[in-house]
Amino acid sequence: MKLYATLLAAILLNFHVIPVVAGMDDARLKEWLKSGLFELLLWRDFDIKASGVTDEQFYRVLMELYREAEDKWPTLTPDTDAWRHNLLVVEGVLGCLPMCGEWADKTLLMDVAADTSKDVFLRTIAIGSFLRSADAKEARYALVRFLIEEGRLDSQARSSILEHAHTAYQEAGSGKKRAILESLYVSLANEDSKWLFRVYDRILSRLSQQYANSEQRRYILKRLIYAKPTCKADEYAMVGLENMLRELDKTNLYTTINTNLSVLKERDFNQPLSEDERIAIEVPSDAPDAGGTAHEDTPRTRRNSLYALGGAAAVILAASALWLGFRSRRGTV
Repeated sequence: MKLYATLLAAILLNFHVIPVVAGMDDARLKEWLKSGLFELLLWRDFDIKASGVTDEQFYRVLMELYREAEDKWPTLTPDTDAWRHNLLVVEGVLGCLPMCGEWADKTLLMDVAADTSKDVFLRTIAIGSFLRSADAKEARYALVRFLIEEGRLDSQARSSILEHAHTAYQEAGSGKKRAILESLYVSLANEDSKWLFRVYDRILSRLSQQYANSEQRRYILKRLIYAKPTCKADEYAMVGLENMLRELDKTNLYTTINTNLSVLKERDFNQPLSEDERIAIEVPSDAPDAGGTAHEDTPRTRRNSLYALGGAAAVILAASALWLGFRSRRGTV
């Protein structure tokens, strides 16, 4: 899917369409976003700051688009083109809010994340953006709330949250890295869905040497293997999990991780790192591969890709029209 966004970026940049937006007003920025700039921004193929847009202006325009889209919902028929376009605008706004720097509205993001009346996919996007904008304490709060405690989302949504946490981790400072890792340790220890172990393990074993070599990694896997299946996906995951356990049984696991929720809630992630904590956030140079950890698209992931594909196609058409108009104004056609 990124190929489409990259191709579009090349079209716009090579034909000098995007540079002419420098210093644009709010109305023009809104039109660009609704016509496809969201896709470029979300795929990180274009930096909005390069067009002269300030954090304050970007936030202001995003909020205007969000209010307009929210007002439109009652007038739209589900699964129509207009309904899908409105959904893409809302997803774009929520996904782009972290790009507004200090203007990012974490209150709005948390309100959307906690709103059980909203589409769960939108809620996970809001959670992802909240995690990217949050400090260490806020990141811990969100992960505990939506992965462990009474606000926990369903297993498909939890899978998406894990991927968002991975993204937030990559952008975070050391304290926030520790908060995300330790929250995921505790969340995994409280997980009851077998198939989700593979998602946790793929992410954590790449991010943390301490997790990759921990005794808890094997213990949690063994517990889940013997637990009652929660869905068909758990039954399908069993062969892979059993293979993983056989590999881990051959591995010398010599570290420990905290899996206690009370201890996690008491942690002050602003304190200097201890030696164990420094090891915890070291990316393993050769993390043990227990097998069966390849990324697998969930139905929600595929839905998002489908929407993005439709959006990219529309954007390419829009870019072509803009390019023709641009050339026409210069008398070249």
